[in-house]
Amino acid sequence: MRVLIVALVPSHLLSMVPVAWALRAAGHEVLVAGGAPVVERAAAAGLSGAVVSEPPGKRVRRSAAPSGLPGAGPDWTLLRERWRQRVDGVLDEHLDVARQWRPHLVLVDPIEFSGLIVAAALRVPAVVHRWGPDRISSQSIPRAVEALAEVAAGRGIDDGPALPSMVLDPCPPTLQCPEASSSQPVRFVPFNGAGSPPRWAPRPRTGRRLCVSFGGETPMLSQPAVWDALVRELAAVRDLESVVTAVPRDAGALPASVRAPGPVPLDLFLGGCDALLHHGGAGTALTGLALGVPQLILAQPNPSWAAVGERVAARGAGVVLDLDSALREDAEGGLRATLEALLSTPGHRSAAESLADEIRRLPAPSAVVPLLAELAAAPVGR
Repeated sequence: MRVLIVALVPSHLLSMVPVAWALRAAGHEVLVAGGAPVVERAAAAGLSGAVVSEPPGKRVRRSAAPSGLPGAGPDWTLLRERWRQRVDGVLDEHLDVARQWRPHLVLVDPIEFSGLIVAAALRVPAVVHRWGPDRISSQSIPRAVEALAEVAAGRGIDDGPALPSMVLDPCPPTLQCPEASSSQPVRFVPFNGAGSPPRWAPRPRTGRRLCVSFGGETPMLSQPAVWDALVRELAAVRDLESVVTAVPRDAGALPASVRAPGPVPLDLFLGGCDALLHHGGAGTALTGLALGVPQLILAQPNPSWAAVGERVAARGAGVVLDLDSALREDAEGGLRATLEALLSTPGHRSAAESLADEIRRLPAPSAVVPLLAELAAAPVGR
């Protein structure tokens, strides 16, 4: 069986890597298609890739929702236009790659809708692989199928994009959003990139250790005032060593209690941390939960990140703090007090460890390979 994996950005690919490894270990062929950063990340994971260029010209603005606050829904009109513009720009290259590769199945990033059109064009199943708590893709995929029908028809695919034949879900069921569509569970296996275990990670230490990990486009890394306030709050927490996985390019010197070791895969040291502070990324959250680490999530205006924070808090494995209220100038001490409470409340650790047990009980990636092979062998109608 040949499997084509399509991913929009490297972080979305990471959650699919363990399934790709399982496919390869079972003797199947795998090819990753995406932008150059996606293919570079695939190569670091030992997977072959084909670069698909991003379309030139002005893009629709990226905001997916007016707010990440509870109850604030995405701007679907804006998103439909964004989907049409982007997919129309990359689809021909995706189709060229797919027609040369001739896959029997397409494994799809939930928001790389080109994969749904590729599957329809080749008359093979499309399998969507979620990242984690899903409030958006269950709603967006049916809308995208409708919105992209004309784009597909322009390439001779008259029935439009394919609906998923299966959805793989690495999120433990009790953490998943209640409104998420039905899915096939698969165990989340942490993979945050290739690297070497840092020498400092296993050393005996006194006090407590906090991992601080943010995505590349968050205010913590792009707004100097927010970053400076964050560092001040971290340094003020007693007996705490903070390990920051990324810093702004122009960041000044850090206090002695804040360590910035450079890029280190989270799974190589996070298990030795007492807590995790992050932006709400699903991969970051599930990596921490797979290792039984309680979390503080700084809520930001992104509905997917907001969903992660809400679900982690609902399960008792962490707390959510609004970014603006936590780090504004007149709120000094808010983040510090929340961290102290997280670190000193045993219930958060117990809830995180319970979720780690739940993750371990889910079917391993190797267990879903026969399901994918059976799906790929079945005829797909138009």
